[in-house]
Amino acid sequence: MADFLAEAEAVAVRAAREAGKVLMKHFRTDLQIELKGNTRSIVTIADKESDALVRKLILEKFPSHGIISEENEPKKGDGYVWHIDPLDGTTNYSRGIAYFCVSIALAKDGELLVGVVYDPVRSNLYTAAKGRGAFLNGAKIVVPGLESVSKALLVFDFCPEEGKRLKTVELMKKLVHARNLRIAGSAALSLCELASGFVDGYVHMCGNSWDFAAGALLVREAGGVVTFLNGTGWSPDSSNGIVAGNPAITDGILKTLKCG
Repeated sequence: MADFLAEAEAVAVRAAREAGKVLMKHFRTDLQIELKGNTRSIVTIADKESDALVRKLILEKFPSHGIISEENEPKKGDGYVWHIDPLDGTTNYSRGIAYFCVSIALAKDGELLVGVVYDPVRSNLYTAAKGRGAFLNGAKIVVPGLESVSKALLVFDFCPEEGKRLKTVELMKKLVHARNLRIAGSAALSLCELASGFVDGYVHMCGNSWDFAAGALLVREAGGVVTFLNGTGWSPDSSNGIVAGNPAITDGILKTLKCG
């Protein structure tokens, strides 16, 4: 298994880096914005080109594996499933805001095995494999040990649906006693910053497997906790919201959610 994980991680790293080049090629150019279902979900040529490249590189090495990607129809496979967001943070990207990434994860029967996130603007590569720890550019990372929500820097993201946006605002109001609250615009990158110790907690009221899978493994391998909104352990097999942090911060957020 160790050799397989190393092989899978190497493929994910190559795909993420190559996709990052695609994103930088189109970044801050005159992009045509397409809508996906509503006015808040958009896609660009960069999303599509990045997706095609990542899928190609993965399937060249693992043709029997399944793929679930934001920008394409699911591909069934042999139990191994790749969860891909070829451009996480498309809204930021489309407005020239340098906060976006490529997110690639591998799971088998719902168990996360490999997670790779690449931030091409800063050349930051986040990697994790099950049981082997989490790393930023090869250096081991750990979640922050802060235990008080009142001293925490918490990051949120909005859902496309207005009702869930309002619920997010209500939760933020209940957590306003935290040191600071932010909305960043990239779930994967925010989870990586949590795993790296730069922020203390992350909350998203909705989302899909490709939004969270790689970042969730990074947080867990860095010593953190990742759950659904009801407190059960997060799995890529179900689309739902997410809460992440160290055990104390996660518990504090979940208690606030239950009180709401």
